[in-house]
Amino acid sequence: MPELPEVETIVRGLKRTVLGKKIKTIKIVPSRVLQNNPRYLKRNLTGLKIVSVKRRGKNIILQLSGGNLLLIHLGMTGNLIYLKRPAPLKKHDHLNMEFSDKSQLRYNDPRKFGKFKLVKSSRKENIEDLKSLGPEPLEITENDFVRLVQTRRGRIKSTLLNQKFIAGIGNIYADEVLFEAKIHPEERACNLSSNRLKKLHQAIQKTLKKAIKAGGSSIDNYLDVEGKQGFFQFYHKAYGREGKPCLRCGTKIKRIVVNQRSNYFCPKCQRKM
Repeated sequence: MPELPEVETIVRGLKRTVLGKKIKTIKIVPSRVLQNNPRYLKRNLTGLKIVSVKRRGKNIILQLSGGNLLLIHLGMTGNLIYLKRPAPLKKHDHLNMEFSDKSQLRYNDPRKFGKFKLVKSSRKENIEDLKSLGPEPLEITENDFVRLVQTRRGRIKSTLLNQKFIAGIGNIYADEVLFEAKIHPEERACNLSSNRLKKLHQAIQKTLKKAIKAGGSSIDNYLDVEGKQGFFQFYHKAYGREGKPCLRCGTKIKRIVVNQRSNYFCPKCQRKM
């Protein structure tokens, strides 16, 4: 958390709220979240405008006037909150940007696994943090997805979680798309037929689009830029539903732990072949 739908929701919110605004002042509470020296950040951000907002995998990319990029990864508990009026910093606030209209953008992260990094580059293809990422799940074609998965020998759940294979899917949505496609999380990726992989590709696109429309899943800390919760968690069919009846067949949803990750699935609908 947050995964692709949550990050995409935040990116769309940032486009509505901070795009085109000029950074007037910056307050920083030093922490491991900040990948640059605080003085360096202040010197190279103050006075610049945010000219574009994009997403790559689970990363948020703010392009600044002058060409540099601000790379933000929310980790497990990070939030970007937009405030229309100035307000005092709260616990776990690490950075606050105040714009010329006195609105603010604040980065909050209780567990400090996120990342806030200024990169001197105008091309995201040149950023080391992004070079290793796999294709976007909402952009990859059905045929390319099938060919790519059939080269992988690992379990399909682990394959979907591998950001070098495909970028943006995490534990929640991997469980949801595998349920939708009726595939057991421990199936070997290379053993899945082309037809089953086509269904998985469809499930990925369908599920992620629905989750984005719902504003993502608010589990634990996730909020959008205006401090509102998403509501896709109310539509989860597998994740977090251990012991509850499958919405297709009524069998109790099962939870197993593989590589320290919880896997939620229906033992009847998602039988291991």
